[in-house]
Amino acid sequence: MSLADLFQQVKNAIQDHSSNQPNSYDPNPLVGIVESLFNQHSSSVGQPLPASQDPYGDPANQFGNVRPASQDPYGDPADQGR
Repeated sequence: MSLADLFQQVKNAIQDHSSNQPNSYDPNPLVGIVESLFNQHSSSVGQPLPASQDPYGDPANQFGNVRPASQDPYGDPADQGR
């Protein structure tokens, strides 16, 4: 889930909550504050880089000749419960 998707869910929850209250109120000021918090976070963190651009390399490559799970002669341990 992206940060934009999470913000949209929070925004929808705030607006749904305000419409379900007996005394209606304007949720826009609260939505604006939450949006600014999300924007601050995304601007301070930036966008994540793909693993291929990781300056420290791929941790899986430290072991040398590692084959994909599909080539594991013992099979996938996750399939053992089936």
